[in-house]
Parts: sequence; structure tokens; C-alpha cells
Amino acid sequence: MKKTVKALAIILLTSFLFMTSITFFSFNDAYIPAFISAISNSNLTGKLRANSDNAVAVNSSVKKVIACGQPFGIKMLTEGIVVVRLSDINGEKDSCPAKKAGIQVGDIIISVGGEIITSNEDLSKVISSSDGKTVEVVLKRNKSDDKSSSAEKLTLKLTPEYSTNDMCYKTGMWVRDSSAGIGTITFYDPSTGTFGGLGHPICDADTGELMPLSSGEICKVSITGCKKGSDGAPGELRGRFLSGDQIGTATQNSYSGIFGTLNEPPSKNEEIEIADYDNIKTGKAEILTTVSGSTPQRYSINIEQINKDDPESKNFVIRITDRDLINETGGILQGMSGSPIIQNGKLIGAVTHVFVNNSCMGYGIFAQTMISQSQTKTDNNNCLNLAA
Repeated sequence: MKKTVKALAIILLTSFLFMTSITFFSFNDAYIPAFISAISNSNLTGKLRANSDNAVAVNSSVKKVIACGQPFGIKMLTEGIVVVRLSDINGEKDSCPAKKAGIQVGDIIISVGGEIITSNEDLSKVISSSDGKTVEVVLKRNKSDDKSSSAEKLTLKLTPEYSTNDMCYKTGMWVRDSSAGIGTITFYDPSTGTFGGLGHPICDADTGELMPLSSGEICKVSITGCKKGSDGAPGELRGRFLSGDQIGTATQNSYSGIFGTLNEPPSKNEEIEIADYDNIKTGKAEILTTVSGSTPQRYSINIEQINKDDPESKNFVIRITDRDLINETGGILQGMSGSPIIQNGKLIGAVTHVFVNNSCMGYGIFAQTMISQSQTKTDNNNCLNLAA
């Protein structure tokens, strides 16, 4: 009996010490090995269980990607066509039929007269054959600046008018159905073949609205030169699309960047970890960017300020400190958007914007935000101006 009591006491004491050690690690934010967490999940409750679960969740969320810095070109077709301007037509009334119908700049025309509209040619054909009869227009319109809200769908009545100058029926709408440009690839995930770039959306040059992506081709680009930036006049990279087939597909144009898939890795760089928000500090860092040809180089920068509560793409302020880059470009240029930012061997974010009055300074977005967005489908229709 005494032996049994003694043995039971030893078991209870051992269990107490073991549980105490788990509590110590858990409450002091130390890493808890998976096997300890598994035991605690089955035996503990309350706060201890929650802490151990969080520790494992943080550990399992550690992800590695390839930080790139290569330039890329994108040719994108929009979902529908975007209204970029309204004007009066020369006719009997010298008015704008589209404006009278309630159509606004920034609206996305989906169908007219029951016909799906995907190009300028589609619209012209339907309107020309209308003979001035009223047609039904289905469109999408942004309801607010709230990124969580989706565009509302509207149905309007449009009556084309005859233009005496063009000798055909017109609506007074100027529209755009495609866009092309260059940017920088931020990361590539070899486990999925997905990539992220820009760090901000592609917006219509006239309306400032996010271009609604229908399909997009990713192409190789070579940087041929630049327009040097200066205070009050941001510069830009100049490049050319290289011949050959597309190297990937764009599937998202979102407020935190362009995302899609690539046919092959764009870089032979080794994978690096994505830094947790709390590991990003003010101080020295580097960017990977390409200012000539197709090969990125490392340049020194400084993280001046961190805005962890900013949900958009202005999460921290950066300053170019590399004299070679400043002498060659004047600082941050349009086209550098998406250039990966590396600190202490980890990917922390990407360049997104340049300050108009100081081309050596700009904004960056957290890499974790871009990674999360690359794994999510979204219908955001907002944009940010003054993008790099």
C-alpha cells in the first residue's frame, strides 16, 4: 500500500512539473514543439490550450518563397469595357446620350441590347445597328471607397443619337477595353507556381479606378533605360516586351498587387522566409530591382517608419540610401513597383509608391499581406494613386 501511494505521488509530482514547464513556455511566447502541443491539446483546457494552439499555428504558417526583382510585362483585358470619358456628340441635340441615361465615368459596361460587350468593337457594332432605338445597358458601378464592398449591378435605358459628323449613331461614351504596362515581380512560390507583383492595383489612367481583370498575359520584359526622377517629377523605367510566348497568366488585379501563375521560376535565387509583421524593424534593408536589362541587383535602403495598422499598401516608409541607384535613377521610379524588400535575410515587403516631392522616398507593402491576397479571390474595385 505504501509503495502504491509513493508511486502515485511520484506520478503526480512528475505530471505537475511537466505541466508547469508547458505553462512556462506557453505564457512566455516561446516556441512549443509540436509533440508537446499535441499532448497539451488532449490534457489541458482554457488559456493554456489556446496558447499552445497559437504557437503551433504560428510555426506552421512560416512560409518560404523566392524573392525576385525581375521586370515583367502584362497585357490585360478587362471584364466588360470601362467608361473613361463622356462627351456631347454633334447632332440635332448636341447632347450626350450616355450621360442622359445615367451612365458615369468609371462604370463597367457588361452588355448592351442583350449582347455581351468585351471590346470597343462590340459596342460600336451594337450601337450602329440600333437605328436610334432605346437599348438596355447592364453595367457595374463602385458603390463606395470601402474595399470590402463589391460593385453594384445596374440596368439603364440608353437611346443613341445620330452624329452628323460621323454619319452614324453614337452614345457619347469613350471606353477602354485593355491595358498594358510593366512592373516588378515580388515573389514566386515554387510549391504552387504562383507569383505576386506590383504591390498595388493596375488602375485606369483616366478614371483612376481599378481595371476589372478578365484575363491577362504575363510577358518577358527588358529594361532599356529610364526617365530619371527628381523632386516634384517622379521618373519611370522604360522597357520593351520581348518576343515569344507568354510566360504566365494574371488572375487577380487587387488593391495589394497583381497575382497569377508562371510557367517556370523567374529566378534561380534560393527561397527565403517571409518575415512576420513583428519582426520588421526600422533601419537598414535592401531592395531587389532591375534598372537595366532583365537581371535584378541589390540596393541599400532604410526603413524610416512602420505603419502596422494601415490595411492598404502604405505599410512602411522607405528611403533609398544606395548612391549608385540614386545617381542612375534619382531614386524610386514608376515600374519599380513590386521590387522585393529584404531585411535580415527575410522578405518583408515590396516597393509600391514614390513620394512626388522626394523621389528617394516612398511606401512599401507587407509581404504577408501580398501572400494572403495571392491565396484569396476578391472583387475589390479600389485603387491607389501615385504608384511607383
